[in-house]
Amino acid sequence: MKKITYSEAANSLRTYGRVWHDTGSNVLYMDYTCCGIRLRFTGCLLAVDFRSIPDTLVPPGTDVPPKREDWPYIGVFLDGAEVPCRKIQVRDGDTPVVFLSETPETHEILIVKLTENFRTCLGVAGFLMDGVLQTLPEEAQRDIIEFIGDSITCGFGNDTADPTHEFSAAEEDGWLTHGAIAARTLNLEPRFICVSGIAVAGMPLPGGYSMCQLYPYTDRIIQEKLGFGEEQLERYNFEAKPARYIVLNLGTNDSSQIYFSPDKNKAVREFRENYAEFVKSIRMLNGPNAVIICALGCMDYYLFDEIQDIVEELRKTTGDLRLFTLKYNKMMTIGPDVGGCYHPSIFRQQLMAEDLVRRLRSLQESGL
Repeated sequence: MKKITYSEAANSLRTYGRVWHDTGSNVLYMDYTCCGIRLRFTGCLLAVDFRSIPDTLVPPGTDVPPKREDWPYIGVFLDGAEVPCRKIQVRDGDTPVVFLSETPETHEILIVKLTENFRTCLGVAGFLMDGVLQTLPEEAQRDIIEFIGDSITCGFGNDTADPTHEFSAAEEDGWLTHGAIAARTLNLEPRFICVSGIAVAGMPLPGGYSMCQLYPYTDRIIQEKLGFGEEQLERYNFEAKPARYIVLNLGTNDSSQIYFSPDKNKAVREFRENYAEFVKSIRMLNGPNAVIICALGCMDYYLFDEIQDIVEELRKTTGDLRLFTLKYNKMMTIGPDVGGCYHPSIFRQQLMAEDLVRRLRSLQESGL
């Protein structure tokens, strides 16, 4: 049995999503939904040495801590399977076994974070093994599809049928969100940046962040949790793995802010300004070739007409003809559509994936 650090294993790993290497502690953080690592292992036992941070969110206006600790969950997939062989809760310092056999076997193992950033953070410090890591075979290059969103994109509550349930990491499954399902359907590589409760700008929830404050950075959330200052934050390298498609699904939480604003007209104007500026920043950071889909749904459509108008205006004023909109079909508030806290269930997430796949296929057929 031997133990190796992340750095010793790094050349044998393939990473997915916005992962960040903390060189000081030598931990690879894979915090956003569906971030993951792939490896090829020959041997009898493989365990992963994890570092993790649970949900410590305190409800606004109260000093009462959460009723329970919510730790991150991972899915373990063998040899390209689409269904995990194990789903594991990971507490800090846990070293769960991800593969075990009586005799040596060779397998490709994919480890995927199923839960969202901010509420649950997860890092790989190393491996414990009875065996060896092999060189991964070359992987066919897949186009990247990036998902920017809130709880709907994260899969908040998708793995329960009880709408009275509030957030529980055990009931959030990023692998079965519409984004991940659509990506697998179209053989695209998904990349997520999403946090429950977040808005484009103006309503920084949770943790003081709005999406425009997170998007330029690899993982601002974990760096600030670990005490890094603003000048130390790592900016994400968009050129290294450019996205072919970007799906922006924000506005649901912004509409909540507008509902309670004493001056709704002013609040809508501010949303329009913030949304347009954010779309322009997405374009600037990703370059001219990415297709940007400004989507909304499936819970609330209060701002969809505004979003549609913003996109049409940007297409006219900037000449950006790779901007489009998508309105997901609305979920029902009873029956199989409903998950935790009246968020979309896995069933509704699958229907959303069908909406998205249709839109993407139509764009592909037009040459985009």
